[in-house]
Amino acid sequence: MKQIIYIISLSMLLTLTPFSAKAVTDKEMEQARTIATAAYLRYANDGSGYLDNVNAKTMAELERQLKPKEKENLQAFKAIPVPNDYKSWNKQQLLDYWGVKAFSTPGLVEKGRAGRKRAKKAISAMTVTPPSKEPEKKTPTETKPSTQAAPVAAAASQPAAGSQTPVQKAAAQPAAAQPTDMNAADSTTLNALAQAEAAADAFAQLEEDEPQLQKADNHTGVYIVVLCVLIAVVCALVVFASNVMKKNEAVSARKKKDEGEQLALEDTAGPNAMREKFAATLNAKNEEIKSLLKKIETVNADNVTLKGNIDTLTAEIASLRTRLAEANKKIIDMHNAANIAAANFVASVQTPAQELVAQAAAVAPVSTPMTVQPVQQPVTQEEGQQSVQLRTIYLGRANARGIFVRADRNLNLGSSIYRLDTTDGYAGSFRVASDPTVWKMALLTPKESLSEACVIAEPDNTAGMTKVVNDAAGTAVFEGGCWRVLRKAKVHYE
Repeated sequence: MKQIIYIISLSMLLTLTPFSAKAVTDKEMEQARTIATAAYLRYANDGSGYLDNVNAKTMAELERQLKPKEKENLQAFKAIPVPNDYKSWNKQQLLDYWGVKAFSTPGLVEKGRAGRKRAKKAISAMTVTPPSKEPEKKTPTETKPSTQAAPVAAAASQPAAGSQTPVQKAAAQPAAAQPTDMNAADSTTLNALAQAEAAADAFAQLEEDEPQLQKADNHTGVYIVVLCVLIAVVCALVVFASNVMKKNEAVSARKKKDEGEQLALEDTAGPNAMREKFAATLNAKNEEIKSLLKKIETVNADNVTLKGNIDTLTAEIASLRTRLAEANKKIIDMHNAANIAAANFVASVQTPAQELVAQAAAVAPVSTPMTVQPVQQPVTQEEGQQSVQLRTIYLGRANARGIFVRADRNLNLGSSIYRLDTTDGYAGSFRVASDPTVWKMALLTPKESLSEACVIAEPDNTAGMTKVVNDAAGTAVFEGGCWRVLRKAKVHYE
């Protein structure tokens, strides 16, 4: 929309103000020459990318920033002469010379000629200042106006063969002179502006060539034609911009509609999907909680059972200990009675034997001595027990290094697993204690309780098993203040 307003304002300005020519100053000629030189050097050497960041307006500024290769290529382009009549040029003539003719000069690097498009684009963006008006020269009044106007009009109406008037040149300018990277609307606008500017230059050229008194009579019709052309161009641009805006509005409306539908679908589907996902997660967590609660109930029931078993076993242990003490007392009494009986028997046997020996000595001759062997007294059981005393130690589980983590003199339910028998306190044989509570505890955790001190064919196959049977006793030694497995025991489940 801003472009349309700009074009309409420009067209109104062109219609309400007289056309004035654009002339080239020394500064603008130097700037155009520098632009063309930089474009040529950029394309002449592929390694001159640094020139894209160079913004020089004079040849001296450009030469200070060049590298040796560019300075070498500069000599050929610097030899192109600068015309002496450039102060009478307009912008199009400046563009034709430094954007086209200069790049056709012989002796240039072929790759550098490709910089003409870049030079034309940069020179087209330049602003050419209006020239200072010179005082008009009065024509002699002695000559008759009719005799002077006729040849001038004839000369203006009949151009030389093979030549074109400035207006025809402006109309015949190709659209290819515009930059190729613009869109359709910008290209049309620039073509119209270029044609209008060329027409203005043509009119200024005509004003310079014809006498001042003949301007209004000779160019009024041309002005009217140019104004009509400009008005037609402006109308075409307005119609084109209106169509483009309508198309853009339709595309934007369609895009907004599609986005709204997509957002509506997302708003509808999003909460439902989230609810379904949340419900599925909640159901899974509820099932997991139910499973855990069942396990907790089972474990609690097992704990109650174990506590009952422990109480029963404790009572049984107390009873067994009492019975054991009584049995030991009876055994000691029996041992004492046996010792007394043995002593009486020995005394009763020795008396007849001594009498027989004395009788034999009296009957036998003196020359034949008789040797009497002393009667060996039997070794009592009590003396044998004192020489070889058996000690029993109850051991806990074995760790990964084969060391038993606990040792007790008595069976400690919940901690003791093995029973070890030793006679010297340095080595002994061990086996799983024959106790139902110990078996149940070992079957609950077979890896921790049995695997480090026992050899088992299937240690984890404890389903339906209630007993641990000893197949062969293991061997343990006392080292470093603790018992260590020397050879594992062999067991199986029943």
